[in-house]
Amino acid sequence: MSGQNEGMTLDHSLLARALGTELADQGVPEPIAELFARVPRHRCLSHVYWTDDRARHDWVADPDEWLRTAYTDQPLTTQRDDGADGGMGIATSSSSAPSVMARMLAAADLHPGHDVLEVGTGTGYNAGLLTELLGPDQVTSIEVDEILAATARANLAGAGYLPTILAGDGEDPPVAAASFDRLIATCTVAAVPWRWLDVVRPGGRIVTPWSPSPGAPGGVLAALDTGSGRACGRFEGSLAFMWARGQRWPNQPAPDPTARVEHAEHTSGDPREPWLDGEMAVLLSLLVPDWSFGMGMEPGTEEPHVWVSSAPCSSWLRLHADGRVESGGPRPLWEQFTNAIEWWQAQGAPPITEFGLTVDRDRALQTVWLHSPDSAVWTTPRSPA
Repeated sequence: MSGQNEGMTLDHSLLARALGTELADQGVPEPIAELFARVPRHRCLSHVYWTDDRARHDWVADPDEWLRTAYTDQPLTTQRDDGADGGMGIATSSSSAPSVMARMLAAADLHPGHDVLEVGTGTGYNAGLLTELLGPDQVTSIEVDEILAATARANLAGAGYLPTILAGDGEDPPVAAASFDRLIATCTVAAVPWRWLDVVRPGGRIVTPWSPSPGAPGGVLAALDTGSGRACGRFEGSLAFMWARGQRWPNQPAPDPTARVEHAEHTSGDPREPWLDGEMAVLLSLLVPDWSFGMGMEPGTEEPHVWVSSAPCSSWLRLHADGRVESGGPRPLWEQFTNAIEWWQAQGAPPITEFGLTVDRDRALQTVWLHSPDSAVWTTPRSPA
């Protein structure tokens, strides 16, 4: 943004150094923490942004508070409703929390001379961090929103960073095959684009937020090493990002509240609990494929129910606070979930970091595995490349 220092009494360099120190204290590797101390985050932010608590921060109204908040370790929403007026206020672009960005940079295992493609330029801040680390000739970033791409390009240039910024579809980037050592995506995908396997050199790495299907709870950070038409690697813990625009809509809506209940049973305790526990809900998505979920209210009830919809068919599930489990359709969702939890417990309740993903273009498959790629939990077919 132009004139970004006007009206400010705070020194952004002191704030940036404090942020870098905070990240180092959290265990972020020193070379990565130092990037956040050097690259000015505020130069990549819009005049108005929203913090995690949906509070609005306006540079014009209070430039010092705007600047101070810019260097806190939290995500800052910079666009809502894809930039359209009169929407619901849904966040569609942001500057991710610096600690999350640091996790992704560490997972990428970057080294001098690496050529990096970033998918999802957003504000441009991450492209600035990459440029500070590797140099402008090694960094290319692509953004599907042409206005965001142009804004990021201008803001980065104003801060002295000149990576290549492209406007286009990051799922099908217009770049030469085998031209990058690393691909870092700043958006969640369910289907890792086949094209990503083309543009990353064998022995390279794809780092991306991943979720089994749109509408599944949360997601994970996948670090996938490439080679021979495949990408394979472990998950680096849970991670929630905005969806890639081409993949962000759930496969199935909430079940019709008037749908006939074909199966009903009653359980002890609250059957909703695994879905209300963020970490456990993510684990459920790794144990059972192809579903989305949400919450709803029925007339005369005080507690919401959890609904689950199957992606490949019309099956559904409703879980109530009083122990009721209702379902319909041919897929036995409740049985699949309860069996999966029992199996997971029998394996010693392994954490998310013991799971991983293999993307196989030649066989058009995606496989989630536990401990090693030879121990598949489930495999789903994909459309061929």
